[in-house]
Amino acid sequence: MAGRAAARKGVPIPEPARGQVRIRVAAAGVCLSDVHLIDGTLTPLYLPDDVVTLGHEVAGVIDALGDDVEGWQPGQRVLLQAGEKDRRGTVFTRGVDYDGGWAEYALARQDTVVPIPDDLPFEQACIIPDAVSTPWAAVTDTGRTRPGEAAGVWGVGGAPTRPWTRETRRFPTRCGN
Repeated sequence: MAGRAAARKGVPIPEPARGQVRIRVAAAGVCLSDVHLIDGTLTPLYLPDDVVTLGHEVAGVIDALGDDVEGWQPGQRVLLQAGEKDRRGTVFTRGVDYDGGWAEYALARQDTVVPIPDDLPFEQACIIPDAVSTPWAAVTDTGRTRPGEAAGVWGVGGAPTRPWTRETRRFPTRCGN
């Protein structure tokens, strides 16, 4: 996708649809896939147009509820899973195939929201959906490591792995033409 560029644009505050919650973003990580989306070496598979708000490592506070949301309340501290499956099992990645968390607000289906404890800083919680869960899945799912077995993970994740907080930005960063 030649001509792709990152730009900061003001966008309307999104309203949660049925079964969704809106999160006031407190922290969002920067992943190498975000960098690759900006430089054009990664192309979204399911993005319906040319513009997306980046960010699949997101933590914040529930701000609003859509209709039929159960078990969640405004004010709860949460992180968002890095993506979601549709009814056919297709995995859509937040901040790649649909708008992510490099914004003041993000929407999430209620089944992709995870509560976080009060003593876990947002800056640490936001990287759990990718930078923490990816090596964990490599060890437990791919490696099929059992309790008590030794495991090693080689590699470097996230570039940079230091998340940035809401106070450092005012408008979402959108990537596209």
